[in-house]
Amino acid sequence: MGHHRRIKSSGPYILGSELTEVDILAYATLIRFDPVYVQHFKCNLATIRHDYPPIKNLYWNVKGFKETTDFRHLKENYRKSHGDINPLGITPLGPWPDVEGESEGWVYEEDWERVRVGGVGMGEVQEIEEVMRRELGFE
Repeated sequence: MGHHRRIKSSGPYILGSELTEVDILAYATLIRFDPVYVQHFKCNLATIRHDYPPIKNLYWNVKGFKETTDFRHLKENYRKSHGDINPLGITPLGPWPDVEGESEGWVYEEDWERVRVGGVGMGEVQEIEEVMRRELGFE
């Protein structure tokens, strides 16, 4: 990923202004980076979600990429098929959202004083939190 980041592109694609085979082939690997490789292979110096605009562009703006990306499958396939790395097959829910973008209501806030504590907007997490609140009597 570090090598790809050094390519000076006039964007919005990896090699410039046109979608190429490079984008398509790289996407299949790079889209796995945040939800799988960061945790599974312990490589977290940078993330696609924050640091690699071409992949975010493909996911949010080019028809066919978002529609054919199944993050749950990607995560479970790696976590459950590499017993030597993850013997219990634990599959984390996050990261959330899978790919950050303003079109999903996510906006990066540089002023940390304005960031609301908690409040993960992931439906599955909200449902679990609600059950826990009821069961523990915190309603």
